Amino acid sequence: MNWSEWIAREQRMLGFVALGAVVVASSLGNVLLKLGARIDAPERLLFGLVAWQTLFGIASFGCGVLFYAWALKSIDVHVAQSVVAVQYVAIILLAVLFLGERVPPQQWWGMGLIALGLYLCTR
Repeated sequence: MNWSEWIAREQRMLGFVALGAVVVASSLGNVLLKLGARIDAPERLLFGLVAWQTLFGIASFGCGVLFYAWALKSIDVHVAQSVVAVQYVAIILLAVLFLGERVPPQQWWGMGLIALGLYLCTR
């Protein structure tokens, strides 16, 4: 492998790491927005309009967008979208773990199908 091939491979690997960061940022952003929506008005910042969790959730989404734009420098859009679609499963899992939401059996089956589809799309 020559030097330029090695650099291209490393850039692609970093692109996939960035896509992982997109999934984390988006999932965290969703959980934070939900937590911020639960806060009563007197406890909110900015004249009672938003909670700190909401602000951090928005910032998390913003970071995700920046990571996504960076990842697109080395990864095709159709591949990137397939990879970041794992966020749908991650968000539901986080909602169960941290928000105490209940997921009916048919949605667990749906998440399994999403995971299978993502596996097939990235092959």
